[in-house]
Amino acid sequence: GECLEQTVSSSSMMGETGLTLMHPQGFTLISACDQGWQAGNIAQFGLLGRTLSFTVDLSRVGCACNLAFYLVNSPAMDPFQHPTRGSSNASAFDHFYCDANQYGGLLCPEIDLMEANNRVFSATLHRCFDHAKGHYERCDRSGCGQDTRGVPGSYGPGSEYTIDTTLPFKVHTEFLENLGVLTGMRTVL
Repeated sequence: GECLEQTVSSSSMMGETGLTLMHPQGFTLISACDQGWQAGNIAQFGLLGRTLSFTVDLSRVGCACNLAFYLVNSPAMDPFQHPTRGSSNASAFDHFYCDANQYGGLLCPEIDLMEANNRVFSATLHRCFDHAKGHYERCDRSGCGQDTRGVPGSYGPGSEYTIDTTLPFKVHTEFLENLGVLTGMRTVL
């Protein structure tokens, strides 16, 4: 339908077992598609205290490339708590998009489940501050993260690495919480 056509282009493939995206594609999950994009239909996940798992194939994602899989607190909100499309001039990200680096003009918390290629894997939490019911004035752009660079022999292309990136591998991200508040995340490859 119209919503699918707006998010997934002809260079992407949806199959019964997965979604293949080609550079520079992205997508937003929505719960319903009534008369095009509606901010209230952006899918919200209840991940606190749970684990999100996926399989990824980075065999063709080389150095200087970054395959990112991340979650943001969409829809973006203006100072009056109304969903807003922001000021993005990049049409692929103008559907109420926000992130911790203010791409598209709006800030919101971001969880980088994976920023990776076949040489390094990173996972990062980005907090935001000055929260006013969904509108943020500043975020931690660098975030708090960990990557595989500091663990020699753990990750890379070839059988000599613990995670051989010439083959698909599983990623498990646990969302740690205390009394309903996110306290951290644990990523296991």
